[in-house]
Amino acid sequence: MIAKRQEHVDFHMHSTHSDGELSVRALIDYCAEQGVSAISITDHDSIEAYEEGREYAAAAGIGFIPGVEISSTWEGRDIHILGYLYEPTHLRLNQTLIRLRERRRVRAEAIVNRLAERGVEVSFDKLLERSKGGSIGRAHIASVLVEQEYVPSFHDAFSRYLGSGTSLMEGLDSEKLSPQAAIELILEAGGVPVLAHPGRTNQDGAIEAMVECGLRGIETYCHSHNPAGFRKYKEIAKRYGLFCSGGADFHAKREDDRGAPGSLRVPLEVLDRIQETKVKGG
Repeated sequence: MIAKRQEHVDFHMHSTHSDGELSVRALIDYCAEQGVSAISITDHDSIEAYEEGREYAAAAGIGFIPGVEISSTWEGRDIHILGYLYEPTHLRLNQTLIRLRERRRVRAEAIVNRLAERGVEVSFDKLLERSKGGSIGRAHIASVLVEQEYVPSFHDAFSRYLGSGTSLMEGLDSEKLSPQAAIELILEAGGVPVLAHPGRTNQDGAIEAMVECGLRGIETYCHSHNPAGFRKYKEIAKRYGLFCSGGADFHAKREDDRGAPGSLRVPLEVLDRIQETKVKGG
């Protein structure tokens, strides 16, 4: 049953083109069920979801804008930069994302080999099948480890094998841009760069430099933010002249719909801010 469309949006979610559970169409259907007005599918280092889903979303009556989540690193810590309303055919954007996805694939193969050395057999072909030709991430490997009962949960998969700082992952960092380079790439492609889940990243010291490079928005609506965190990043947004954005960072369905697209009730005016910023030139 399709829910009545609400005046809220969700601009952070993942499909099978990266580490999400649902195909693009299934994800759009789920958003329709949740009554979301407008969405962006922000797969890791992949922009395939937009072309695949834009006509389907239009038929479902859902606003749908191009999105991507680019992994970057600063002083050894991950910082994720979201990009919206970029030109999907932009050559350097596409070339860069292809290179980053290839590096992810190489890293995944190395992880599988190291797991095998520890007696943990994971089929690389199964990972390729699970990623459906998209960006292969550690979440794909974690899900197989849980499925094959090597570990009881995602948390255990990362704490035991896949987390940063584990012996298995030593020296296996995939290629990543700097936050500044990711922001500049999105701007060059005509897009609008936004800092993802800053409370989880916890690298506030890098925000000013990112603003100087062209950061335009910051996620304040995040499941990882408690009320104090929401207020903190809303104040940071005001200080630097950034607009507030957000989304559920959806990856997989739960029986209770916890963390579903639209669960944060991000106001519709966020779409206006993204579009206004685009019109002003990023």
